[in-house]
Amino acid sequence: MLIFEQREYIKVYFGSPAIRAHIDSVHAHPPNNDKFTGEIAEGIAEQVNCSCIIATVSRDICDLNRERSKKNAAGIDEYRTAVQQIQKHINNLNSYEKSIKPYLHLAIHGMIDEYGRDIEIGTLYNKTCSVVIKNWFLHRIQPFYKHVTIDTIFPGNSSKIRHREGSHFPDSKYHGFGSNFNTFQIEISRTIREFQRENLISNLSNIIKDFNNIF
Repeated sequence: MLIFEQREYIKVYFGSPAIRAHIDSVHAHPPNNDKFTGEIAEGIAEQVNCSCIIATVSRDICDLNRERSKKNAAGIDEYRTAVQQIQKHINNLNSYEKSIKPYLHLAIHGMIDEYGRDIEIGTLYNKTCSVVIKNWFLHRIQPFYKHVTIDTIFPGNSSKIRHREGSHFPDSKYHGFGSNFNTFQIEISRTIREFQRENLISNLSNIIKDFNNIF
């Protein structure tokens, strides 16, 4: 069982310093939650021993999948601080606080079955990841599922770009980690989340392991 550090808006698990990846579920907490996404994120973290962030408040109170605003500033700052701490934990920052080696961030979300696909990958049209790693990721995940699409109905929120490019406010600066930081928003159908959860956890865990071996 993983031991999480409890914070105000999130709980954080610091995994092995050897794993250049973290997984998160920012819509895990009810009401209005993406059901089973917290369990999926925690299951992957347990299999791989990668770092993990799970929301402990509802998006109705503070949506961590949005740009920073007055309403969500405290939660966003707490979340971004955790991401930065993970980078430091795995010794992946240079003197400019940019990621030294390629890093993988998988953001777990849920969508309804009526969208007619198993998995939707969001990269904001290549803005949250490198093209090379995007193509590799698609090549790895497509054999597991019949209907995988990218950047169609859920391209991802612009807040994901901040991990690469940064965001600057007078009261809070988030400099971003540069082009080695790769984020994929993974929207998963209800059927797969509920009834194929163990296979999903295994598939994504293997992708994280392969990423660390290849890049």
